[in-house]
Amino acid sequence: MSEIQCVAGALAVYRQKPAKIISISDGKIEIGLPDGERKSVRLKDITMLHEGPVSQLPSAPLPPPDLMEIVVMLEDETVDLADFAALVYGKSDPVARAWSAWLLLEEGIYFTGSIADGVNARPVGEITAALEVAAAKDNSRREREDLIERIRTGKLLPEDRHHLRDVENLALGKTAASGIMRQLNMEQIPEKAHRLLLNLGVWDCWKNPFPARAGIELADPELPVPEMLGEERQDLTGMVALAIDDEGNQDPDDAIGYADGLLWVHVADVAAIVAPGDDIDLEAETRGTNLYLPEHTVHMLPPPVTHQLGLGLRETSPALSFAIRFDDSGAPALEKVVPSTIRATRWSYEEAETHLDEEPLKSIQPLLEQFRQFREAGGALRIELPEVKIKVAHGKVLIKPLPPLQSREIVAEAMMATGTAVGKFAVEKDIPFPFAVQPEPDISGKPSTLAGMFAARRGCTVTSVQTVPGRHSGLGLEPYVRITSPLRRYGDLLAHQQLRLYLAGKPLLPTVEIDGKIAKSENAAAELRRLERISNEFWKLVYLELNPDWKGRAVAVERMDNRVTMLLPDLAYEYKLRTANMELNSEWLAAVNAIDLPGLMARFTLLPAME
Repeated sequence: MSEIQCVAGALAVYRQKPAKIISISDGKIEIGLPDGERKSVRLKDITMLHEGPVSQLPSAPLPPPDLMEIVVMLEDETVDLADFAALVYGKSDPVARAWSAWLLLEEGIYFTGSIADGVNARPVGEITAALEVAAAKDNSRREREDLIERIRTGKLLPEDRHHLRDVENLALGKTAASGIMRQLNMEQIPEKAHRLLLNLGVWDCWKNPFPARAGIELADPELPVPEMLGEERQDLTGMVALAIDDEGNQDPDDAIGYADGLLWVHVADVAAIVAPGDDIDLEAETRGTNLYLPEHTVHMLPPPVTHQLGLGLRETSPALSFAIRFDDSGAPALEKVVPSTIRATRWSYEEAETHLDEEPLKSIQPLLEQFRQFREAGGALRIELPEVKIKVAHGKVLIKPLPPLQSREIVAEAMMATGTAVGKFAVEKDIPFPFAVQPEPDISGKPSTLAGMFAARRGCTVTSVQTVPGRHSGLGLEPYVRITSPLRRYGDLLAHQQLRLYLAGKPLLPTVEIDGKIAKSENAAAELRRLERISNEFWKLVYLELNPDWKGRAVAVERMDNRVTMLLPDLAYEYKLRTANMELNSEWLAAVNAIDLPGLMARFTLLPAME
């Protein structure tokens, strides 16, 4: 086949486009493209089609004749591109027919070959098959274009749902891109995918994408749970033990009692069946904590562990019981710790509130009030910001403010007293332990207003868990360990395991091993706490979307430049607005203006507070 020379004015192909050779100098070739752009390329970057001269680059291929006639005419003959172009397009412009012939050859349906080797007609059977493939591709392209148009106009058909799977996968964080969104010229990020699905009605407000997007395991662990081994336990079933928690709580792991001047705190004896290094322990270490979502709870332990050990779920419960004595200053000390059997009565905080004047709460209260004063003398920080309980069930979002009940404070103080008493015991006995430590907060004075409480919380650093004992400044305690929630926090379970090893006279977990377990479990727990915060915010916004006429109190709690943080106490919800002048602690009436679920944002109209 004759070679086509690269000369000025010749026709070439550059990146599937026709190009005109403008000039050649020192191995560089200047070409012109259809849009008027000029480029400097090398010979290997282009394919020569015709020696020209090119007066005007072809804008479209010439209409071909009946190509099957050309196929019959060629039979088994091989021709070069110029002859092939003349055969197909006759006496039309040589440059235009060269470009059109090259496009036919590239299409590969009727003809095969190359510029260097010549052109051949394909067998009829191959042509038929190729035409079917091309028709299918063309049909698929048209269907795709029709789908994109229906998406743009919001006129989806029922059968379009499965085509949007890649958009859903992007919204859920399963993929990093979406072909549909690329064709729509949309930014391919989860937030935009979420918004598109809502706008199209493919998703509604009940779809929370954040757990999947976080890549968090949403199933409970399924592992065989051993039975409780027979061991000597102190029978404390004659003591009233109150397991007080939020209504509906499904993992009761602590209870309080009183006898002979001692505060008794009974804790689910999880370490009795979950030993360091077994399968359940390693799984719990990986998870770090229970995940509490408004729509679902995911446990760090197999549910049968809770069914077997949760306090008050059976007639009697195995526990690890701590007896705590308070000195005249209110400082707690661990009098004894024993494996026990208790008979727990389950109450909600609201139920407990009606029994404050009855035993054992009547005797417990003065002990814990003295302990609270001990903490305050130690610099404890009291932050009272609104809290709510969110539950999603049966097509409703329920948001219940948590009132500052005395029963709730009693339980909290009892758990803190246990934590510092056990911490002191661990230090005295030189037991490697997971201590909870918090540096001094960056605040001045004791906050008394909502804005002051908000600033105090902002000034506190996150509590760290470490094997070196230290001060927990926010609680006013030193040392301090978390040990009363082993059913739902791995650090508490780890403390139980170490304490049980000590009581049994067995080798303790070394400090380096505890450090490794702390690092792994606390990192996992931090991710779950972050997801809980995001999901709670999401469901608060869903609640507002479902209740567009909602109005509630709003308080200005922080000002930074021209941005003010508003707190809605009834929802424990914070949002920011731009305003030039607003006094801290000023109160307003907030009315819902707009909700943006994908962006996790809400806008409100502020009205003067009603007297």
